[in-house]
Amino acid sequence: MKKILFVLIALFSVFTFAQDSYKHEPVANKAEYYAGTYNARKDMGDLLQWAAKFEEWQAKSGLYDSMSTSLLVPYFIQNMAAADVVWLNIWPSPTAQYAGLENWLTNGGELTSKLPVTNSQVIDTWQWPISAPEGEGTIGMVRYSNCTLKEGVSEMQAFNAYKDFAIAAKEKGDNLGRKMIFPAAGGTQGDYDYVYSLYANKISQLGVSADLYWAEINGSDEDLALNELVDSCTNSRMYSVMDLKTAKN
Repeated sequence: MKKILFVLIALFSVFTFAQDSYKHEPVANKAEYYAGTYNARKDMGDLLQWAAKFEEWQAKSGLYDSMSTSLLVPYFIQNMAAADVVWLNIWPSPTAQYAGLENWLTNGGELTSKLPVTNSQVIDTWQWPISAPEGEGTIGMVRYSNCTLKEGVSEMQAFNAYKDFAIAAKEKGDNLGRKMIFPAAGGTQGDYDYVYSLYANKISQLGVSADLYWAEINGSDEDLALNELVDSCTNSRMYSVMDLKTAKN
């Protein structure tokens, strides 16, 4: 994770100079990933029941109105035993995130004791959204890959190239979401610069977009420009996605 520290420091200053240097500016948000396994004699049904109670608890304070929540279930992955499920919270800002965490740690003890999952890893991240799928979803799917940039390439340069690529791909009919993710506290150490997320709000859309890429996008100017910056993306893993709660604002 050779550039992660640099990225986290740069996040707070990047917006002041990006306007002069880059075509696109990232609008960063925060995300928490809770990877865990079901407790004895517990399963997805128990977790969904718990999630419903958690949402009722959230509504009492209003602190979680800006938070969205999804459940990720491993599908194409190297070690299926590593986790049964990943709980994902996405926040618009650290202020909202840590206000919610403070309330949870202060007042959420009873709910915590009834959680049917034991978490083995909890990761705090920054995210730079690149594109988002349009339309209503059902069960989605997401692919994560650990990516490194070529020597001398900055994360902002990569973001701009990804943004140009996503805009061009959308004009061809692409309907996928993309993010650059920067793990911070709790992240798995490794020699990569960021985690790249590619996702669809319908599983079938991943197949449609893959065929579209090879038929009409591969080799385009935007595709070649992006490949000039990215050295490699490895350790790809895929999860099915179920949305539990959508942010109200």
